[in-house]
Amino acid sequence: MKALLAALLVAGQVVQTPSPRPLTGGHEEPPPAGIEDIYGPPVPEDLDHIAYNGASSGKRHVIVKGILDTLEVGRYMALYQGAARVMLIPFNFSDTHDYATLLGREVDVRGIVRVLPGSQEIVPCRGQMLLESKCEDYDLPELPNAKISWPQVSITILSLSDRGTGLAARRPGRRTLAETGVDAAAADGKPVRAIGQFRGANLCKDLPTVTRRDAADWVLLTTEGALWVTGRRPGGKGFLLDPAYRGDTSRWLEVTGKVELVAEMRYLKASKIALIPRPAETEAVPCPP
Repeated sequence: MKALLAALLVAGQVVQTPSPRPLTGGHEEPPPAGIEDIYGPPVPEDLDHIAYNGASSGKRHVIVKGILDTLEVGRYMALYQGAARVMLIPFNFSDTHDYATLLGREVDVRGIVRVLPGSQEIVPCRGQMLLESKCEDYDLPELPNAKISWPQVSITILSLSDRGTGLAARRPGRRTLAETGVDAAAADGKPVRAIGQFRGANLCKDLPTVTRRDAADWVLLTTEGALWVTGRRPGGKGFLLDPAYRGDTSRWLEVTGKVELVAEMRYLKASKIALIPRPAETEAVPCPP
């Protein structure tokens, strides 16, 4: 009997019961960090230093000035100052239409410096098959492979504004919810851009649960307060957030749609959704425990 008990104890030390999978809607990676947590705070740099030393200085968060130019119509821009020239990669390619309004002007750019790869493979990453550059910098758009006619160094744009006016590039007539206010946006029925923090399926209890009209509705926390977003899943080109995963509540979205007020509750019927970096003038609001 003693020999049997000893054998069982030894077996218990060797064979361990696997821990249960975390209940996080299928995600197992840690919550995503913010841009500054990964690349540091923005540091002013000269364009020539970035253009000529970018390959040896590594990825970093910078603020730089230069003249805005086109590199590839509808996709990529360039920034130059004298002979120094770098590639500009929009965080969302739809933003190139906004940036085109500032072509030929001196602009301020805040973004992440990265060197274009000579070639890259598609690799397994986070349960998907992604380009190596997307896997390495998951919160940024993928890098294109280098071309002889392109600059070697790129900056992924987080913000871009006219140095003469300080105004950010934007489409004429495209209003934000912060500019119009919820009541005015609901009254005129025209589309607005709502910028805010993703809050999943009301994971942070920003709104009364009984006001959710559809199981697919999710919450966006804006400077004008929380809204239910309806009509579209929280995703777009190259991304899809999980309404059941608290880790995704660190993400920021720009949602275009029409505001509807029902019994003083706010709903935004979405027509377009884009993943954006956290605006510099805002602070993330953590979910309560």
